[in-house]
Amino acid sequence: MNQTLLEKVRCVLSNARLGKVFWAGAITYACHLINRLPSTAIECKTPLEVWSGKPASDYDSLHVFGFTTYYHVKESKLDPRAKKALFMSISSGVKGYRLWCLSSKKILFSRDVTFDEFAILKKVTEDQEKTISIPQQVEPSQ
Repeated sequence: MNQTLLEKVRCVLSNARLGKVFWAGAITYACHLINRLPSTAIECKTPLEVWSGKPASDYDSLHVFGFTTYYHVKESKLDPRAKKALFMSISSGVKGYRLWCLSSKKILFSRDVTFDEFAILKKVTEDQEKTISIPQQVEPSQ
């Protein structure tokens, strides 16, 4: 299981383009995911289902680690109503999400979060453009 968790953490950090500093959040979220994924070792049930007897039902709260989010703030009338952050994980024991605030460089918890779903599509198309090389026709020199 340690190897499985480590592989998932490497994948999650690489996909989010985040450094090793975020390993604790990544391993917490990887564990959260593993507990909600079916396993053939336990007859295609989830570990959460085997442990508690109830099927996992919180799939709508799963999001991509390091995903761009915007959380609602009320500072003053003229300030922006949302600030940019990165999704870290789901808060345990509290309704809401753990977010990494880009401006203050701190972890915060918020319930009122909007996920920027187009950011990941933009990232995928940019990556594809970088990896696709257009072959150029070369004429032999005489």
